[in-house]
Amino acid sequence: MKNSPFKLMTALSLTFAAALGGGCSSDEPNAASDEATGAGVGQSDQAVSTCSNLDGTNSVMAALAVAVARELRRWQPSTDLMVFATSGKSESSPGSQQAIKLTAAGKARCADGKCFNTQALLDMQYDQANDKIKLPGPVTLSPGALRSRLVAKLREQATCEARPINGGNNCPVEQHQLTFLRSQKGSCDTDFLFQATQPDGQPLKFPAQLKNKLLWVDNTNQYVSFQNTGDVISIDPTFGLDDTGETTTGTCIAACVKISATSQVGQCCSCGGVSRAFAKSAWSSTTFLCQ
Repeated sequence: MKNSPFKLMTALSLTFAAALGGGCSSDEPNAASDEATGAGVGQSDQAVSTCSNLDGTNSVMAALAVAVARELRRWQPSTDLMVFATSGKSESSPGSQQAIKLTAAGKARCADGKCFNTQALLDMQYDQANDKIKLPGPVTLSPGALRSRLVAKLREQATCEARPINGGNNCPVEQHQLTFLRSQKGSCDTDFLFQATQPDGQPLKFPAQLKNKLLWVDNTNQYVSFQNTGDVISIDPTFGLDDTGETTTGTCIAACVKISATSQVGQCCSCGGVSRAFAKSAWSSTTFLCQ
């Protein structure tokens, strides 16, 4: 992402739940079916999850982990993401505002060269999205909180990975690749399941250590309760924040926000229990708001 002229806000928060066992609970079941069927997968926008999502940053950071896994096919945040000063000034300059963005190496791993889903989520760090991103709860995302937390956690990841391997450091992880398997009803919202292997497709020796690549989205976050069953791992962000590619003709999508590679303009949606239609957001051509 190029240096943005967008005015940034300030604050803090986070989420990402593993769903191969425990995790968070919701007091209303998801209106979901497996993505392989081509049907929509997601939680009703009226459902109130008991998973902590203060300021909306928990589920958005979980969505980032999913988007990176799908588009970049790995979690190597210290290589694929970086902190930058949005004003173009030095990071240490007084009043310099900071956010995170994809590096050239990160973008090069995406089929479109842009990583549209990851980029759409990163664009939620900016003031244009203030009071616009509505999530189940009801919760409204704070762009400043998202920015602050992402910057702090990405630096924590880099610090951990810079420690000597023989110094009790758990951050080193095998080279790996992540292959999307499916999405399904989750404990908090919608689970995205991935197979984790070595780049050549051989099994990882220590798949559980992939948790160490999730400091940047806070691996103690409820939505990031990392668990693995063999080589299968899962994450549970809010439905709509990760493009599922499902066909929705003739259906009404239960989501206040939808990120999609294809236009959702005019598509029926439900937000806050009210049926509306998606419109393109003012700041992103791939982010659609139910309004």
